Amino acid sequence: MLLVVCPNLAVDRVLQVENFQPNKVQRSRSVLTQPGGKGSNVARVFRQLGGDVVLVGFVGSINASFIRDPLERLGIHVDAVAGYSGESRTCTIVCDNQSSSHPTVINEETPQIEPASGAKLLAKIRRWIPRVDGVLTTGSLSTGLPENFYAQILHEARQHKKLTAIDAAGSVLRCGLAAGPDFMKPNREEFFQLTGSSRTPSAFALSPHTALTFGKAGAVLISNGQCLYAAPPLLFDTNPIGAGDAFAAAYLRFLLDGCPAEECLRFAMSAAASDAATLRPGYVDVPQVHSLATRVELRFL
Repeated sequence: MLLVVCPNLAVDRVLQVENFQPNKVQRSRSVLTQPGGKGSNVARVFRQLGGDVVLVGFVGSINASFIRDPLERLGIHVDAVAGYSGESRTCTIVCDNQSSSHPTVINEETPQIEPASGAKLLAKIRRWIPRVDGVLTTGSLSTGLPENFYAQILHEARQHKKLTAIDAAGSVLRCGLAAGPDFMKPNREEFFQLTGSSRTPSAFALSPHTALTFGKAGAVLISNGQCLYAAPPLLFDTNPIGAGDAFAAAYLRFLLDGCPAEECLRFAMSAAASDAATLRPGYVDVPQVHSLATRVELRFL
């Protein structure tokens, strides 16, 4: 079982707008709503690939069921905290099937959490840690949480000898790395931000499984003293939002099964490709994932 800690849970609203142009009144051809945020995406893919998963995070007191109910119908255990009054934040994704450019994404900020909410969320996490096999901290932190929140969770999980992972950015990622997670997955911008802010090369240590994702250019895995490059088995442009989360979910799913790093990388790349072929972030075609994994070629760098 994987525990996914994602404070900034959300509701995704995916719009299809043909020939989308800014500064104009336009109509959407279709609208999809679903639980969003990196944690929801990871939890869905991990579950689709046959894993047991629990998701913890903050929701708004008014529409918590919009996030909790659809995920629980998929077999995901959601243990959320109503961290603030009002509605959970909405993330709007505008996709244009007439264009190969990246979708337009507007992420709402989460309101300031109520004073006792952080302690409630941490208490839930501490109750779950002894019961799971791995812990992933992912996404941005809600306003009101300290930047070392993930580091504290990862440190406690390591004390319980659990597999630990982080997918974050900026100072939150830097603090989290101090806890020595087993897996990290920054994208290009996040990694450059991390290295660019370091005054010396020894300012932080890479995780034993460090995956650097580069979108359509593929991914690099640094593990066991080796550096492996993997190109996407196929390129899909339907909606790349969530592909990185699918990558993390698949890598951790097979790592927890005891698969070697090379095999985890193959399935991570195939899951990311399958996710990009769907309009909904955090959804994969499982037979397609297994088929594409056989087509992922690895090259030592």
